[in-house]
Amino acid sequence: MKNNIEKIVETVLIQNRISNYDKKDLELQLQIHPNYPSFQSITDTLDYFDIDNIAVEVPVDALDQLPKSFVSLVKKENSEEIVSIINKNGNVELKHTDLDTKKFTYEEFKKIWVPKVIAVEHNTGNSAIFSKESLVQNILFGGLLLGALTTLAFRSFDLYQVLFLLLSISGVVFSLFAVRESLGIQSNTMHQFCTSVGNSNCGDVINNNTGKLFKNFSLADASIAFFGILIIYQLFYGYNSTLLLPTLIGIPFIIYSIYSQAFVIKKWCAICIAISAISTGLIAVSLYSLPFSFSLVSIASFVMISALGTLAYIHIKQNLVENKDYKNENIKLNHFKRDRQIFEHLLSLSEKVTDNTTITNEIILGNPNAQFKIISLTNPMCGYCKGAFEAYTRVLRTMSEQLQIVIRLKVSLDDLDNQATQISLRLMEIYHTDGSERFVKAYSEWFNDRTYSTWVKKYGAPKNNMEHVESLRNQSKWAESNNLFYTPASLMNTSIYPKKYSYDEFFHFTSMMIENQQEPDYNMQEKPVGV
Repeated sequence: MKNNIEKIVETVLIQNRISNYDKKDLELQLQIHPNYPSFQSITDTLDYFDIDNIAVEVPVDALDQLPKSFVSLVKKENSEEIVSIINKNGNVELKHTDLDTKKFTYEEFKKIWVPKVIAVEHNTGNSAIFSKESLVQNILFGGLLLGALTTLAFRSFDLYQVLFLLLSISGVVFSLFAVRESLGIQSNTMHQFCTSVGNSNCGDVINNNTGKLFKNFSLADASIAFFGILIIYQLFYGYNSTLLLPTLIGIPFIIYSIYSQAFVIKKWCAICIAISAISTGLIAVSLYSLPFSFSLVSIASFVMISALGTLAYIHIKQNLVENKDYKNENIKLNHFKRDRQIFEHLLSLSEKVTDNTTITNEIILGNPNAQFKIISLTNPMCGYCKGAFEAYTRVLRTMSEQLQIVIRLKVSLDDLDNQATQISLRLMEIYHTDGSERFVKAYSEWFNDRTYSTWVKKYGAPKNNMEHVESLRNQSKWAESNNLFYTPASLMNTSIYPKKYSYDEFFHFTSMMIENQQEPDYNMQEKPVGV
């Protein structure tokens, strides 16, 4: 059975109104975790996205005191299964990893409950209607929807036109389900629908070779293009006799679909039958309500819309298939990249720097007494340093008590008016006068914009404190004496973070190395909890 821990986590995040994460990235971070699927893979992923969470074992009788929605475990035969819980009004709604949902009373649920819980902090703020990342798309989709509704609102409709349009929309919906099945995208709701009658299996029918019209174009593709074109044509040209032609052309496809299911595959597809029924309904409505009166111009318009619509669909589907293949390959690659033994081997081969003593007046973030020490070498003008510093801040948000991060700035001191030097001196002043949080904010803002005049206008110019100048000079000398002529460079205890890894993996490996130095906080992190 396919694991759907991602959907379990997403359900809890949605219930708690948390949206500060990328859905695809969330799924990827879970799937590439070395202990996937497990409680640890969930908590580490939530930490990665800076989502406040807690993993605890609670008394069974504390069920009514728990949040409305959380992740937990239930007994399943001889194993334990990760599930999402919606806790409401003395009842529990439970979502399994097969996405099946069940409801229990408290007493019924306690019999199967393993009272280990991952809870996230409920977001009481208002969610933004538009996100910055998708604002342009939202505007375009909004314009498309508004235009379509306006077009329909100012057009007169009779019963047959409305019925034809609704059938076309229904056809698109079922065709989408058919395409999802052909791409291997599973849906528990559609699985139940497809197996509602005996000897039926939508996947077997839709993916059978009899459904392939061309190399990369199946009956499922043809149906979604067909119904989509009918809708587009009605929006632009209204309900006229030209629509008779495509509906009548669909008759051979209906017959072929029913024949192949009954006599060739010998299995039924509920989705395919629904599409055939909708197509038959379109034929009946158009024959009853439309006259046999055609014009060459209207037929040419329909052909043009059909060609453009089908080409657009083929392009979109090709991108979906490529993205799906890329995601699968990316998961395999990241599993390989994040393998503990491979990382430890590469770390053992990386350059060693035994001199990690503290330099006077340097910047130390996190816990200065922590055993695990990272020395970061960056330069404000280094473009790649942005990703490195983002990785440091992500680590600090979740592990600040378990490590210290020393920020060393490698800049030229021959000219104190140099922009990189001026920024570095001001950053040191901010750290020593306003503290770590203000420093992190100032350095992060510099990397986000990198406009010197804007940054200096907000944070001011440095006073060229000679103690800070001397500290920067010692930091550069330390780098040169240890052959660190590049930025960013990260010293993890005494080993340089391997160049073969990007800073996307830095959070994971830092967590792993800290874990190697101490016992796990709770037994749930010692081994995966399987399904």
